[in-house]
Amino acid sequence: MEPPPSPPATPDETPDGSPPPDPGYTDEQTTEPPTEQTTEIEEVTTELEEEKERAPEELESAVDTLISVVSAVESPETLAQDRQAVIESAENLAAALAVLSDPNTPRELKEELTAIVQQVTSTLEVVHGPRVPSESRSMLILVVKRTTSTLDLICDTKTPQKLRGILIGIVKDTNYALERSPEGVRTGSTRSPDSNESRAPAQDAEIRMLLGSSSAIVSDRRTPAGEREKLADVTQQVSSLLRKATDPGTSQEERSEARKELDERTARMKDQQEQSASAQERPEESLGKAAAVCTSAIFESTPESALMRGMKRLVPAEWEDEGVKDFWKAQEKSNDQLDVLAQLRNNEHSHAPFEVAPLITELAELVPHDKLFGSLGPSALSCQQTASYLDEEFGITVGTWLTKAGE
Repeated sequence: MEPPPSPPATPDETPDGSPPPDPGYTDEQTTEPPTEQTTEIEEVTTELEEEKERAPEELESAVDTLISVVSAVESPETLAQDRQAVIESAENLAAALAVLSDPNTPRELKEELTAIVQQVTSTLEVVHGPRVPSESRSMLILVVKRTTSTLDLICDTKTPQKLRGILIGIVKDTNYALERSPEGVRTGSTRSPDSNESRAPAQDAEIRMLLGSSSAIVSDRRTPAGEREKLADVTQQVSSLLRKATDPGTSQEERSEARKELDERTARMKDQQEQSASAQERPEESLGKAAAVCTSAIFESTPESALMRGMKRLVPAEWEDEGVKDFWKAQEKSNDQLDVLAQLRNNEHSHAPFEVAPLITELAELVPHDKLFGSLGPSALSCQQTASYLDEEFGITVGTWLTKAGE
């Protein structure tokens, strides 16, 4: 499998034929949000303001809150990754508001969308709060973004009613568990995390991430319909059990029974995630493109402390001196080099070239095969494509990414 040669330079490329850096990043560092994110914030805020005028009265407060959350992430201190997740969540909710305001939308769907907009907005307000630890906040917001991605299918008139009901249940159950997580409980709230959750915070955090990844795979239009339905079904079983296990209103016995069942159902869901994602028909990506998609997904779903430890030998000296606050994303620079975008601890935004092979091999140590699809969703396929290139062309083994099921 030969990596394709670099194409001739065009007026939109740099002299060496590579794409220019992201428009939000320049060699002159700045603490302002990247240009592209500033533009996205303006656009989604305008869209929400317009939808507020058409929305039913009971949603006015929720839309105002959502606009406030979006405005708050424009702060230079906000992680670029968190800002992007809030923007995309708001875009998904704005699209749902447009469907809700359509007079042709069935009454039952309008009621469900009204409840979802109110609930997800409340969750975003809670998990984005200043009292939530930074790394916990990033993971919680990511799960919100991934679960709201299913709103596209929920609102699609072609979606079978049974599947729509399952997806609505996943969104509601997952957000219920997010808001009642130890990190997400409102200060001064009468709600308190269940004692079982207090005993198993790491397990519940993993399950929340897995639910988000399931949502990403289900909402990916490349996932075959049959595989989507299988994954949605087992994901709803897990989300329903997690909701029961974190609901202080259920009995201790019911919560204990839910936790016993969670392990088995979660294991089934993880197997189905890989099966459903792997059934996608995807065009073969170049090494650089696959590596960029893979790297960005790992940046999005891996705690910064783990990334910094894993990439310590690779970061440029100026980043190491200042310290990296947020590895944001990667872009294809050439077939064997990526442009990595990061936010430093002084809140300045920077970018630097990273060689694909050493970067990917380090990242593979952070996300082994058994966590690949549960952490990255459909982007795990790009990681496997990258591993295939490096293995076949350069004899480089990339962790356990090419491990076959059962090995």
